[in-house]
Amino acid sequence: MRLHKRIVATSLALPLLAGLPACGVAQEAQQGVQDAQQGVRQAQQGLQAAQACGKALQLAKFMPNWQDPAQARADAAAKAEEIGRVAERTADQALKQHLRGLQDSVSRVASGEITPQNSAEWTQTKLDKAAKIASVCGRITG
Repeated sequence: MRLHKRIVATSLALPLLAGLPACGVAQEAQQGVQDAQQGVRQAQQGLQAAQACGKALQLAKFMPNWQDPAQARADAAAKAEEIGRVAERTADQALKQHLRGLQDSVSRVASGEITPQNSAEWTQTKLDKAAKIASVCGRITG
């Protein structure tokens, strides 16, 4: 009787034991899929960061045409709005912060606070802000 119980127990356990390697393979495959999905997410985030940096660096080059103060204010208002939109879509907090600083600076031109007569200090400050944006972008896309 004992022998019969062992044979029955063994025959019942064999299919379960045979399934163990397949279960391991399935788990490895699932982990591989998860790793691939994580890689895709990281690549998308990297691409988004590179696009944001490209746009931020382009915006940081803005320099009003001081020969026409009215046009300089209008251009600055449009540029400040555009900088704000890019900052809003930017995931990197450091880049977002520097873009907001650039937006505030350009808004000062749009408001008429910065004029051709007092633009030298503003220009230097804006160049410093542009350098900070370039530094952050170097770190992000580096």
